[in-house]
Amino acid sequence: MNLKISSRGVNPPHVKPELSEAFFLGAGASISSGIPLTKQFLPYLYSKKQTNPRLLRLRQFINEFFALDTVKYEYLPKFEQVLSLLDLALLEDHEFSANYTRAQIGQLRSDMDYLIWKMLEQSSRRGSTEVFEKFAALLEPSEHILFSLNYDTLLDHALLQIYESLDYGVRFSEIHGHYPKTRKTDLDNKTPLYIKLHGSINWLQCPNCQSFYCYQGAKELSKVFDSKAELCPYDNGYLRGIIVSPTWNKRYNSAPLSLLWIKASKHLRSIKRITFVGYSLSDVDMRVIYLLKRSMFNNPSNVKIRVVDPEPSGKIFKRYERLFGPIEAINSSFEEFVEKGLI
Repeated sequence: MNLKISSRGVNPPHVKPELSEAFFLGAGASISSGIPLTKQFLPYLYSKKQTNPRLLRLRQFINEFFALDTVKYEYLPKFEQVLSLLDLALLEDHEFSANYTRAQIGQLRSDMDYLIWKMLEQSSRRGSTEVFEKFAALLEPSEHILFSLNYDTLLDHALLQIYESLDYGVRFSEIHGHYPKTRKTDLDNKTPLYIKLHGSINWLQCPNCQSFYCYQGAKELSKVFDSKAELCPYDNGYLRGIIVSPTWNKRYNSAPLSLLWIKASKHLRSIKRITFVGYSLSDVDMRVIYLLKRSMFNNPSNVKIRVVDPEPSGKIFKRYERLFGPIEAINSSFEEFVEKGLI
């Protein structure tokens, strides 16, 4: 069944009661399922089989700008650094040289986002949802809220398999795709609230009329990555993806994302426990840190913090303790956490 749902009928009709626990899922929750980390993006440019003209152009710029004669992966700059330098140049209206004008810098910045999409295109086709389905089956929709900082749709597909529906917390102009049959008939189609703070590869928006679209299922998702761009049915404009790139100058000016951040703060002000899974709490995510600290500062409860991470040195746990005080440190992978039923 192909769904094209108006904005009046997208979200589940039930009103969620006050939720008691939030799960924050970072890149570490998806890596074992085939989703790449940002540190893998630039090495992809240097694949011997790389023939994509946009990516070859980007590779040439990095070689010249960072004086890379013989490229070794350990000498590559960080993906976030390249993004941030390009953003700064655009923000300050600077040029790098006669060969790299503002227009060309803008094109390179677009190429960086294109690289993100190419990496996600590959992984989205072969990623496994098994661990996410086990995770979803353990959730209590009336108690748990999910926050994801990832663009991939592995958890999205798992929630659809278990609960038959999705509640992203926002309304779409249209939804395209197929909803599979539920595997749990006793849940009465209730589903956990699932907020993707950095956007999603299956969300597109018209930059003209601002219509907002969601694509579900492998067939529909392939349209997002198709070389022939999707067009808005209202004004025939080219649709754009909604993802917040990992840069110093993160932009949240999309109306749907702004509303999600407001909703996230509201729920975090009443939550009793937050469990972070596979999230390093990097300084580049200062907006997320600000959201957490500001919301928790206005939460009357003594919010308990759990951190699930397999990093053996404990440096990730120390980073959380510096921001939140005492935490419950769980030194395990996402898979181990789910298998043990620690939710």
